[in-house]
Amino acid sequence: MNSRKLVVIALSGLFLLTAWSSTWFEISEVGVYSEGLEREPTITTEYIIDSNQESFELSIENSTPLLLYWVNRENVSPEIDSENNSSGSTGDNSEESTSDNQACSVSCLDMTRGFLKLTMIAMFAVICLSLIRPIRSIKIATVVTWLIGISIILIAIPLAIATDFGISSGNESGGESSTGGFDTNTQETVEVNQFAHFQQDSGFGISLDGIKFTYDSMGFDLGLLDEEDRENIIENAPVEGESGYESLIGFDGELTIGPGSLITWWLLIAPLLILNLIETRELFEEE
Repeated sequence: MNSRKLVVIALSGLFLLTAWSSTWFEISEVGVYSEGLEREPTITTEYIIDSNQESFELSIENSTPLLLYWVNRENVSPEIDSENNSSGSTGDNSEESTSDNQACSVSCLDMTRGFLKLTMIAMFAVICLSLIRPIRSIKIATVVTWLIGISIILIAIPLAIATDFGISSGNESGGESSTGGFDTNTQETVEVNQFAHFQQDSGFGISLDGIKFTYDSMGFDLGLLDEEDRENIIENAPVEGESGYESLIGFDGELTIGPGSLITWWLLIAPLLILNLIETRELFEEE
């Protein structure tokens, strides 16, 4: 094996190890209580995700109204929950949410980490094989493996992050939290089944900052009402000015998943593959 091949193997191993140990994604999460609370309390969370863990910094702007909301409300009893669900305020979402939560046994992100680790190992193996035995089928395998890796990085990991946060695509998603997971790291989480006439919507798009997921919800928090008033609110949604309307809580959230250096290091492997393909083509032409 000549020195050029040894350099390619060494660079490939270096790029893959650096990619694995680098920052994968940087996530910015902003959730605003847009209805029902004074001064629109805002939850801001900054996440750093790598191959092992997720580190975060949390801040709450205008936190006093939010803290008072958590303190003043009471958890709704299971009996009220059953009536709320049967009234259609959450409809068949409970069954579908359970199905969504069972999509990954523990963590979708951890599962995706495992897939990417296997792909990186396979990537290094096929690069070595392509240099030792430069036949066309192995060269094609290197390209396919690289494409699988970039697909996991650009598509599977962001979707896994969104799923773990509870805001994967689909109007019926959002997990148990009424904020779609945006309050995961706060001291309180109010579940969907404690709301009447609860509605939620989610979506995603692509911008210069990365992939953006949005989540909006609206509903009447039964925990803010006296027990004798809850049944009436469940049966009939109040309009502005009517008793019970003050329990309306609205939430808007936006999650931006920006790329880290993982993508850069994975892209640096591509020139090595191109050089191999060019050499293989020249080898076949000489034969």
